[in-house]
Amino acid sequence: TPGYAWVATAGNTRRNQLDAGRRYVRINLAATRQGIAMQPVSQALQEFPEMAAKFAAVRDTLSIPAAHTLQMLARIGYAPAQSPSPRWPLEQKLIRT
Repeated sequence: TPGYAWVATAGNTRRNQLDAGRRYVRINLAATRQGIAMQPVSQALQEFPEMAAKFAAVRDTLSIPAAHTLQMLARIGYAPAQSPSPRWPLEQKLIRT
C-alpha cells in the first residue's frame, strides 16, 4: 500500500464518531478529485483479543496517543476506476400494504 489516511479523535463520544465520519467523507471526496482511491481497513481497528497486538501496532505506528480513539483507517493510492456496485431496484424492496 503506497499510503494511509486516518482520523483520530480526542474522545469516543457519539459526537466524536459522527465528526470523524464527516471528516473521512471529506478526505475521500478530496482524494477522489485528485484521482486517488481509498479503501477502509476496518479489521485493524477491531478491539477483540485476537487483534490486540495488531491494533496496538497500528496505533503505535501512527503515533495515536493512548487517550485518543483511532476512528477511521484507509489505504490510499492509485487504482483503476470501478463501476458502481449492483443495486436492487427500489420496487423490489418496497412493501405495499
